[in-house]
Amino acid sequence: MCGIVGFNSKNSAKIDAMLDSIKHRGPDGVGKFESDLFSMGHVRLSILDLSKNGDQPMYFENIVMVYNGEIYNFKEIRKELINYGYHFVSNTDSEVVLKAYHKWGIKAINKFIGMFAIAFYDKSNQILTIIRDRTGIKPLYYFFNGDDFIFASELRPIMKFQNNLDISNDALSEFFRYGYISSNLSIFKDCYKLPAGYFGVFDLNQKSFKLEQYWSVLPFFDMPKFDVSEEKLIDNLEEVLVNAFTCTTVSDVPIGIFLSGGIDSSIVTAILQKHCGNVNTFTIGFNNEKYNEAEYAKSIARFLKTNHHEEYLDISQAKSILKKFPDIYDEPFADSSGIPTVLVSEFAKKNGIKVVLSADGGDEIFCGYERYWNIHKIGKEMFKVPKILRKYISRTMTFSKGYVLPLLSLSENLRHKYYQLKEILNCNEWLNFYELMVQSNKNYEIEELFKKRTFIEKSIISLNSSNEHAMQDMMLWDFNRYMPDDILTKVDRATMSVGIEGREPMLDHRIIEFMARVPFELKYKNKTSKYILRKVLERYVPSEMFSRPKMGFGIPMLEWFSGDLSYLFNEFLRKDRIQHNLLNECCIANELKKLKNGKQRNINKLWFILAFQMWYFKYIK
Repeated sequence: MCGIVGFNSKNSAKIDAMLDSIKHRGPDGVGKFESDLFSMGHVRLSILDLSKNGDQPMYFENIVMVYNGEIYNFKEIRKELINYGYHFVSNTDSEVVLKAYHKWGIKAINKFIGMFAIAFYDKSNQILTIIRDRTGIKPLYYFFNGDDFIFASELRPIMKFQNNLDISNDALSEFFRYGYISSNLSIFKDCYKLPAGYFGVFDLNQKSFKLEQYWSVLPFFDMPKFDVSEEKLIDNLEEVLVNAFTCTTVSDVPIGIFLSGGIDSSIVTAILQKHCGNVNTFTIGFNNEKYNEAEYAKSIARFLKTNHHEEYLDISQAKSILKKFPDIYDEPFADSSGIPTVLVSEFAKKNGIKVVLSADGGDEIFCGYERYWNIHKIGKEMFKVPKILRKYISRTMTFSKGYVLPLLSLSENLRHKYYQLKEILNCNEWLNFYELMVQSNKNYEIEELFKKRTFIEKSIISLNSSNEHAMQDMMLWDFNRYMPDDILTKVDRATMSVGIEGREPMLDHRIIEFMARVPFELKYKNKTSKYILRKVLERYVPSEMFSRPKMGFGIPMLEWFSGDLSYLFNEFLRKDRIQHNLLNECCIANELKKLKNGKQRNINKLWFILAFQMWYFKYIK
């Protein structure tokens, strides 16, 4: 795991500043390549072949490469390349990636099993190729204004290179809807995330940039479903999981697992303990039963006989992490579970761990979020109403708003439901309906919060239907947006902030492709979520140990922000600190007043505003 940067000019001071801004991603080494036309840099976190032979940038003939990630099957690819006459001077996956690209070009990525963000610069024709892994585990941003082209693992280096970046209203609207910036947008204009499963080609001579998708899960939904018995399908899934999980353990440094005691982290732990042994597990707990999963994790760890470690998060540690939140997340980000994720990363680091396995992706692949069936239940009833009648009711609610406003003012909850109903009645299909339902702040709230009306730029990310079950489409929406732009962003920044590598065994593309061909009724069966995954886990752990409601990795936000952490609102949400012409001061003052008076309030909305303000005063003001 590392950090990479590059741009289409030569400026030693700027590349040094860019690399210094992401040194937390690679504390073990720094390197750079500079020519009159192009510059690239790399900060290294040594995981494989800890010698200088693994330093980057790496060179082979006309190609210069910087690379962040791990290719778990690099030894097999290396053997194949040796048969073609290639020689190797290191035991790193980096050298294999470079020479695989030299041999097969962009088609080399079809051989890679792992996570990666890669940049290849071909000196002979002045072509830069940037690539991001299939599911977006590793981040990669790029900036292009028609003249300057910049890429980086985080936004920080781009801010170091390009002064006076303008905030994107589209991205700001995305952030306040979801608490993260999704699609391919970033908080700045002309600056984007390279989408998962894409590569981009920048021609230095023509100053042109084009994107191309090399992988998508959608074609696998179009393939025939597996036509075997349920028991045989469970056997086949277990084999895929064992192969995928065990290959993520390739490392020359100690490895740990984040264990919550839920289904996903338990099955990763169980399989690796059985097939590899001597597993180290790490858990964070809260002194609040509503949020505390530590006891469940401890019982799983005890049953599997792992080397278990746990630590409880208290308010003083939360304060410390909150102060560092904009340092860790260099783009507006408001997933509060980022706080315990940072703490468990620090905890693993203190115990000598340099690589951690997380179990993200299970909900999106196997159908785990409770909201899927709840939203499906609501949607089924709504879509029974003829479209023309739904449109009529929505228009009627618009025209009669003046008559009902006095009634709505009596209850914030009633007002919220009124406007939400008005919006969802206009939905024509499931993806649109789901997108609206998962917004933390609804469209009417966004309009109230912003000084200017905002319009969302069309994403280049395909959100086509699976042509299967409506809940499968919801899973796909999360897979394409929520998972890479919230969950994976959170884990990447949290682990990298303390200089350890986070890996995602659940997101092996072989698991994803396999599950796309599994009939939906084996993902959600008899009102049981993750049905087929549970059946595999039952072979390792008694079902009563993990059959419980999903808790998630949240924090007691209302309690904390109503008490010890309320000072942050006073510090960052003062009237003089909102005079940046982006947000409505009166709307924010009204939300704060409700919080102080103990009235109905949207604590998520206040947290989103606080997260944005903290970011703004760190990087803009």
